[in-house]
Amino acid sequence: MSYMPYRFRTAFWYAVLLWVIGMGWGIIVFGVSTLKDISSVRYISKYPAISIVLLIIYPILLFSLSKTYLELTDRKEIEGLKFGLWLVLITIVLDFLVYFILLESDDYFNYLSIWIAYTLFIAIPWLIGKRL
Repeated sequence: MSYMPYRFRTAFWYAVLLWVIGMGWGIIVFGVSTLKDISSVRYISKYPAISIVLLIIYPILLFSLSKTYLELTDRKEIEGLKFGLWLVLITIVLDFLVYFILLESDDYFNYLSIWIAYTLFIAIPWLIGKRL
């Protein structure tokens, strides 16, 4: 059994797309002081204006991207799981490079909201595959 998704380049670009959307929304929030100044929720989200919106947008996008990605495979459930795992892996690497290395933020992974998003990245494609 291969650990690679059956359309790796597509999975890679979908992960980058989701990451860019998250980063883009974060940049918008940091550009609007009223959104940036919303107080953090301890252990849940450092920037709730970013987290709340992304936790609404990501499931919608993941549902759509997963259906598109899985439509051509016969092994939808296992490919959905592989797709979700690769989404998370690529996103974590990009997050690590930007937040830990570039921005030197040592608390990014300490909040529950980011781990909920990562869980959605795995669960939604797998559940879509299971349903299809």
